[in-house]
Amino acid sequence: MRRLPPIRALQSFEVAANHENFSRAAEALCLTHSAISHQVRTLESWFGQKLFARHPGGVTLTEEGEQLKSACMTAFSLLEERCAGIRARVSERKLTIACSTSFLALWLLPRIERFSKQLPELVLSFQTPGDVASLLTRKVDVLILSDRASASDAIDATCVATDVIGPVCAPGWTSLPLSPRDIGTVPVLHARSRPSAWKEWANEVGVSVDLRRGQTLDSLSLTIEAARSGLGFAIAPEMLVRRDLAERRLIAPLGFATVERATYLYVSASRRQQADIAAFREWLITEADSDSPACF
Repeated sequence: MRRLPPIRALQSFEVAANHENFSRAAEALCLTHSAISHQVRTLESWFGQKLFARHPGGVTLTEEGEQLKSACMTAFSLLEERCAGIRARVSERKLTIACSTSFLALWLLPRIERFSKQLPELVLSFQTPGDVASLLTRKVDVLILSDRASASDAIDATCVATDVIGPVCAPGWTSLPLSPRDIGTVPVLHARSRPSAWKEWANEVGVSVDLRRGQTLDSLSLTIEAARSGLGFAIAPEMLVRRDLAERRLIAPLGFATVERATYLYVSASRRQQADIAAFREWLITEADSDSPACF
């Protein structure tokens, strides 16, 4: 057990030492003059030393009092700083969301304000890309992926929406393909992040696509931007280009096909019922479900 004088007496002493006036110290602490005097006498009895020199005009610190004042200021300042830091970490609510850059830019960011309005005190941060390892180590709180991750008792998976994909292009494109078989007559755009997307679509609609031709870009969002600019046809999830289609920045002349892939929300199984995570999951499903196909 630490051998220290009463902490409350030290607090009263520090204020009295700063003011060098018991009455002003009492006023600052909402105490009486006699209460401050009692606390100081308690300390002086514990130390066996006078901490203040009393005189008709007031009090002044003795040499021992000056030493104790310096020690109190250092100790209480450090304690105040550390306590404030701990309290801030506990009181600030954060949710870190990991997903692909394309999903973040094309779908989540345009809608996330609606969720923030529900929980304005919740601080949101975003990370791209994300993986299950970062979820398990709590570097992220929720993970959104297209396609199912490896099964694990430690991970809870919720299907958000089945992927429905199709070729999209700029509305001013001439000689639009009339059927999926005509896709070979137009320039195609590939996303390095989704190398099998054209093959998945082709398999569903029963055509073959020459994957050796066409331009390859680093990400899905870049291929969609290239399609908007009239450089060719990008294969894209309807979920991510819904706004572009509504505002006629893109068209889907061949429609969309449901593929054996879905967008999932992953959370740590032990945190599934945590209030902020549960609220985000409910919002995400409701938002995606408004006009998307159900999961298979």
